[in-house]
Amino acid sequence: MSLGSRGDMEPFFSLGEELLDQGHKIACCMPAQFETSALELTPHFYAEDKGFIELIEGPDIKKILGQVGSGFSRLLTLIRLRSQVKSIQEQMIEDQERAVRDFNPDQIIFHIKCIYPVIWALQFKGKVSLLSPMPALLDPVEDIPHIGFGKARSKAWNLGTYKIAEYALIKQSILGYGKSFLKKHQIRLSPKALKTFYREKLPVEYAISEALFPRPNYWPDRAKITKFRERKNNSFTPTEALKKFLADNPNPVYVGFGSMVNAQPKQIALDVLAVCEKYQVPVLLNESWGGLECPDVLPQWAFKIKDVPFHFLFPLLRCVIHHGGSGTTHTAFIHKKPQAIIPHIADQFFWNTQIEKKGVGIAGFKIKKWSRERFEDLVSNLLKFEWNA
Repeated sequence: MSLGSRGDMEPFFSLGEELLDQGHKIACCMPAQFETSALELTPHFYAEDKGFIELIEGPDIKKILGQVGSGFSRLLTLIRLRSQVKSIQEQMIEDQERAVRDFNPDQIIFHIKCIYPVIWALQFKGKVSLLSPMPALLDPVEDIPHIGFGKARSKAWNLGTYKIAEYALIKQSILGYGKSFLKKHQIRLSPKALKTFYREKLPVEYAISEALFPRPNYWPDRAKITKFRERKNNSFTPTEALKKFLADNPNPVYVGFGSMVNAQPKQIALDVLAVCEKYQVPVLLNESWGGLECPDVLPQWAFKIKDVPFHFLFPLLRCVIHHGGSGTTHTAFIHKKPQAIIPHIADQFFWNTQIEKKGVGIAGFKIKKWSRERFEDLVSNLLKFEWNA
């Protein structure tokens, strides 16, 4: 049971493959937009309201994710969207409950954005576990704040951010968005019980590589770091145009920002092209959700893509410049490609720090500080980078 963009679904699809190989029967409860991908694994698909994806793919949320405009303007947008978010969340709780009632699972493995599994665990003693593609989320890390709180500061501040995030998770999510459902079904959950559940009882799998983030020795036993989860499905056929580009321009640089957007996608694409021309390196530009908007006509050493699987693409690259999503970071690491991150939000700043710390890449600058000069400096250093992992 997951909620979010494609990056939030991938670890669950990967785990689903593993469970099927072990002989289990699985169901997927996810936003309706992921039905096709889920049905590749199982006929048991339960759709969550499509309004959530429509909202995060809409212009308002894109501006927030891309740090477009002032902090105050983004705050006003969040306040304006609050009632819409609440309505969608309430519907998704009903969708999740319906899936559990119909499939009658032995266990729910869920994303932290999903609310009903917590209710099911506490009210009906259901077996649940959390799957997360990022650390610094539920279990505190002494030298890193919660992913929503920016730069690391003192140990006291860092640990305090997890308490603030826990309070928001309990009060706004479970007891806030879940209020109508709880009242309708006459279910009472106390903040104390929820704190105990999250801190002491909920098993958590962090689906990341310990080579990028070693497990802290002070974490409770219920918190495990396993591995980066990636689907086995390798069925992909590149277009003739892409095959020709890769044959004519071996070892290109990759630039892409995934589901992130920014305030100047056209100018950024022009800057990327200008810098790559200066250094005489071919480049693949991933337009994806719109973080880059390429000119209609590109030079022969540049090629734009939108939906090419990384497991096909990354072995063919010289280096990777990206937004810092967990999946992109891990895939570049697995294929031993030097990487640089231009973070936009949340855990992207965490991975930006980690790749430099582990000697597998270069820390970049946040998207709001974009300039051609900064990007050129990043490319110059990345092309000279020596892998130390």
